[in-house]
Amino acid sequence: MNFKQPVCHLFVFVCLVGIDARAQSFNQDHSCTVDASGLFVLPFDKDGKNFKRNAGFHVGGGFAVTPHGQKTSLFLTVNYLYTRLKATPTALQVITGNPNDQLSAATSAHGAFSALTFDPTLRHAINNRVGIYVSGGFGWLRRGVAFADANPSTLIQSTGSTLENQSLNSGVVDLGGGVNFGLASEGGVMLFADVHVFKGLTVNGATVLLPVSVGVRW
Repeated sequence: MNFKQPVCHLFVFVCLVGIDARAQSFNQDHSCTVDASGLFVLPFDKDGKNFKRNAGFHVGGGFAVTPHGQKTSLFLTVNYLYTRLKATPTALQVITGNPNDQLSAATSAHGAFSALTFDPTLRHAINNRVGIYVSGGFGWLRRGVAFADANPSTLIQSTGSTLENQSLNSGVVDLGGGVNFGLASEGGVMLFADVHVFKGLTVNGATVLLPVSVGVRW
């Protein structure tokens, strides 16, 4: 039996498959990227008892450090998040419960959270339209609390309650991932859905935020 012909056919087939695989380009990503999204933010840990859920926004951008067209690519990105959460009635009652306290006249309160983070991001293209990614990093977190109808002089004081710490800056770490869906098969605008966890450090250690986002990426 002559094995040369089948072996030659197999060799040619493997070469053709290899050439086709190398020729396939995953042009889902650009060498640079920008994105923006709306958020639904869920607070956890102690701030999960202090604040209600609410909306927010996110913007970000970065650049690829791997060659364009790879199935798996690494991006270095910077992201900014902002949300404003209304204080729960229970948390407000703790603050206003002392009639001798200057905050006792407060009728409402809210927390404003800002985070600026550096996030290396690993993207993997499933095909030319759909991709998944994971990202995580560290950065700066600002947590500010404001009261309505309270004596302004009290807003720079703290009596120990987490809600009463008016403006605190600290480090933050974050981790998450999501899905990209390209509107065109050869790159361009993508829609994305993302879930991340932000954990405040040191003085903001009681802050854990879980933003769920849907947005547009290029």
